[in-house]
Amino acid sequence: MTAAEVARQIGVRDTTIYDWLLGRARPAEPQRIAAFLDSLPRENGSGIAPTGYEYREYKNWRGIPRPRRCPFCKQAKGVIRRSRGGFSGVCPNCEARGPKRESWDEALRAWNGKG
Repeated sequence: MTAAEVARQIGVRDTTIYDWLLGRARPAEPQRIAAFLDSLPRENGSGIAPTGYEYREYKNWRGIPRPRRCPFCKQAKGVIRRSRGGFSGVCPNCEARGPKRESWDEALRAWNGKG
């Protein structure tokens, strides 16, 4: 919906809508805007996520042990790899390496900072 269409439905000029959005002016009759917004059909979703929002799962809801994000670059999740003499956590982005451990589970706990 364009500003011209909104202005036509509210009964003002489209430049007035732009002035309101840019903060240059305040509406003289805010109840007209409220009535217009209430007349619009409801959209699906919560309506609180900003445009361009990238969802990141911060909490492991399923309880499956997974490597956390790299503590150095904070860009990629770590990967537990087999190395000489055991396993260690590695960042695929910056190649940072965690402590070497004998088992995959121990290396995962060490990469996540719990062991």
